[in-house]
Parts: sequence; C-alpha cells; structure tokens
Amino acid sequence: NTIARQGDKFFVGGYGGGFLLEWDPSKPWVPTRKGDPNCNPKFLIECTPDINRPHDLLACPDGRTLVLAGTPGYGFTGGGLLIWDREAGKGTLLKHHDIIEWHSTMSLAALPNGLIVGGTTVAAGTGGERKAKEAELYILDLRQKKVIWHGRALEGVYSYVDLCAGRNGLIYGFADGRRFFVFDPQKRQVLHEEDVSKTFGGTSGGQGPRVFVKSPDGTIYVLFSHAIARLDETSGRLELFAKSPVRISVGGAFYSGRLF
Repeated sequence: NTIARQGDKFFVGGYGGGFLLEWDPSKPWVPTRKGDPNCNPKFLIECTPDINRPHDLLACPDGRTLVLAGTPGYGFTGGGLLIWDREAGKGTLLKHHDIIEWHSTMSLAALPNGLIVGGTTVAAGTGGERKAKEAELYILDLRQKKVIWHGRALEGVYSYVDLCAGRNGLIYGFADGRRFFVFDPQKRQVLHEEDVSKTFGGTSGGQGPRVFVKSPDGTIYVLFSHAIARLDETSGRLELFAKSPVRISVGGAFYSGRLF
C-alpha cells in the first residue's frame, strides 16, 4: 500500500495486518518470512487490528524514525499510528484514542524539531461504523508521542488525502481529492484554499495516494488522474506542467532527471 526510502533502505507498509518491511536493495533477495531476521525484505512488525490498510508511510528527516498510518481491521473504527525506531529496532503503536478518537490517519508530513502533521479520515475499517463527522489536522510530538494540537482546519472534509512539507515551513495538502490548501503549522490556520478539480480533475488515488512528488532539488509536483502540476511555493499556486496520456493511479518517483 505504501512505500518510502530512508538512507539506503526501502520500506513498505502493507495490507493486511498493517505490516512493515525493510528491504536492502544492495543484498540478495530472500523471500520474506515472519520471525526470520535473515530475510530480505525483512518483516519488522504488524499492527493489526489498529492498522490493517496502511495509507501513508513517512520517513522522518532524522534518518531513524518511520511513521506508519492507516485504517483499522474489519469492523473496527479508528486507526492507529506506528512510530518505528530503526536504531532501537522497535516501535510504539498509538491507538486512535491517543490521537483523535474514532479517526484514522490518512496523510503525514514532517516538520522541524521532531514534529509531524497528520491529516485524518473519518472512514472506518471495512464493515465498520463511521463515528466521527469531519476529518481533522493534527500536530504530534514524536519525542513525547503526544498530539499537541488538532482541529478542523477546513469545514466538511471527509479525508485529508495527502500532505507535503514545503521549503518555506508551510504544509500543502489536498482534502477529498479536489480541495487544495496551504496550512501554516505555526499559526495553525489555513492560508489558502481552492477547488482545483475544474482545472486539473481529481488527484491520483488509491489506498496510499502519494499525490505529492518532490524532485531532488525540492521542487514539488502534484499528480492528478490525467495531469501533472508544479507547485509555485512563492505564490502558493499550482501550474499545469504536463498532461498524461494514461491514467495516473498511485504515486510517482524521480530517477535520473525523469518523473516516473
């Protein structure tokens, strides 16, 4: 469902059971088995039932912390958050009532000083009952493993699909696949919001959307179903970069000067 690179390792957050894998591409592939430390990819942990379908996997700037988020198991409401310490080789699994009760985390972005911004969804696990009305944004302190702020940054949101930290300290995001917004985590308020669906269509989708893709120089690109936009951080606006001849489904990556 979700992927991330940190250093020279590649990580996967997968369905079902909300498992986390670590792959070393420089070593031979050894089929994964639970409990076998010699496998490559190596099975690190699973988070069932608090996370069943991962929606985001954040590789933090400290080079050692990974954060896995998603919706819970079948019939459950409220998803957890796994904070995995690579150096210690263990993690802390927060439950939904440790974050925002009856919500699940859909999207994540890193801030300086060990803080992260999370965007929730009010969707329950498959077959579960929706118990929260509107999705929220929150700020979590990774050291304390506690939410220090949360709120309804935008009204009437079902899901904060994806978030991305800019070079200017602002957070860029999408709500419900069409509402683009700019959030100031210091002021804890939205500076700009617009429905961009008429211009670009809906964002790329899937259980791990990865709508934002950063190039090596820090330029932020945005993936829509049939178009790619480039974010002008000075104006906070999206500009059409290219149209796609095929549907863009889930995420992209840069390699050797090309966006795949």
